[in-house]
Amino acid sequence: MARLQLLYIHGFGSRVDPQGDKQVSLRKIADVRAFAPDYAQPYAQILQEVTPLLKDVDLFIGTSMGGFLVSRLSELTGKPFVAINPVMSPLPTLSKYLGTHQDYYGRTYTMTPAITASYPDFLASDKGLVLLDMEDELIDSRATQRLLAPQMSVHTFEGGNHRFAHMEEALALITAHADR
Repeated sequence: MARLQLLYIHGFGSRVDPQGDKQVSLRKIADVRAFAPDYAQPYAQILQEVTPLLKDVDLFIGTSMGGFLVSRLSELTGKPFVAINPVMSPLPTLSKYLGTHQDYYGRTYTMTPAITASYPDFLASDKGLVLLDMEDELIDSRATQRLLAPQMSVHTFEGGNHRFAHMEEALALITAHADR
C-alpha cells in the first residue's frame, strides 16, 4: 500500500520548517509537503500559489489560517482535511493586522481592508476533522466546537495552546480520518 501523501499548510506569519515539531510528527504517518502562504496577499492569489501543490495529495492538514484554507481546498478538490485550531472567519482575524508590520521572522508585510475582505469563511464539511486545543490563547476553542460539532467531526484536547500541543496524540485520529 502506498504511503499517505499530505499537504501541511501553515498559519499566518509562519514559514516552512522541515524540522518543526508538527512536520516531524506527521512524517511518522505520511510523506509531507508543506506550504506557508503569505496571507497578506488576496485569497485568489493564495489559491493560485497552492494549486500546483494539490496534485497527488491524499489529505490536507492546516493550522490556524491554514486550517481555514484546507477547508476551502477540500471543497475545490473533494479530498479530506484536518483543521487544527482553525480560524473560522479570516476577516476579523486578519483585520487585527491592518497596516504595515513585521512577522515573527522579521519579514515586512502590509495588510489592507481589501485583502482581508477577499477571504471567505471556514467551510464546514463531512470531509473534515477538526482538532482543538481547549486552552488556545488566540482562538475561542469552545465557540469553534459549538459551531462545528453539529456539522462535522471535532476532537478536543484539554490544555494545549494555539500552536497545538497534541500532535503526537492526534496521529491516530489523523490516520483514521485519512483511511475512512
